[in-house]
Amino acid sequence: MKKIIALFIIAFISSSAIAETLIPRSVGGDKGKYYLLESKQNGNTITAIHKRVGVYDTYYTKTETNCSTMKMREIGGSEVSVKDIKPNPTKWFDLVQGSSKSDLANFLCKRK
Repeated sequence: MKKIIALFIIAFISSSAIAETLIPRSVGGDKGKYYLLESKQNGNTITAIHKRVGVYDTYYTKTETNCSTMKMREIGGSEVSVKDIKPNPTKWFDLVQGSSKSDLANFLCKRK
């Protein structure tokens, strides 16, 4: 009986969906939808995971955003899932107004 309950709990946890918040876009034209999956703030820096659901694929990205300087860097990404994000950090970069990364940074920094 304990094994059945344990299996049920494991199945429930593994099937639980991550909460998703739609990230509003400032310009049209991109057929993808962007969703914030999680974020954590440490001082003026916010580490976030978001996904882009495109017409043909889905991509998961982990970023760090410095809300004081409005610079960002990508920590890693995956075409498979959040747990498959492999670390491959970029250098900090300036954001291009109207880009999906700029929209993400503005969304994150307004929420803090």
